[in-house]
Amino acid sequence: MRHTATADDVVRALSELTDSSASIERTALHSLGIGPNDARVLRFLIDRAPDDDPVTPRLLTEMLGISSAATTALIDRLADAGWVEREPYPGDRRSIVVRATIDPASPARRLLAVRHASVALAASKLGAGDRRVVADFLDEIARAEKQHLDELAPEDAASRTL
Repeated sequence: MRHTATADDVVRALSELTDSSASIERTALHSLGIGPNDARVLRFLIDRAPDDDPVTPRLLTEMLGISSAATTALIDRLADAGWVEREPYPGDRRSIVVRATIDPASPARRLLAVRHASVALAASKLGAGDRRVVADFLDEIARAEKQHLDELAPEDAASRTL
């Protein structure tokens, strides 16, 4: 028999997930000696499918909402550490592509992928209908949070991305 969850149960579970995510993030950043934007870029690069569009510095600048100079410094830092490499953009020698060079079996890659692996495992245990309910629920939370932030500081809304 299934336990019926209250709204408080959902809020508590989401709060625990948020706390767990923060702990994982702190552990990853400390263990790898990188910053939050570095980790975000590495996760983004790791999650790319082989047939996805190449990742350019401009894409990373837009994703992170930072200056092109800050993006260049971030890429330099990750390249110097051996986490990424630059390659010529296919068909345009003036541009570059950034790709992760982290060995798939490395502890660093596993650490960066904890959230993705955990979510994939949990989602695989749900039926298709339940996955749709969970996805819609999480999308609704993201929309509501963005709306609340926009209402709190409307002058900053145009420059903020979630």
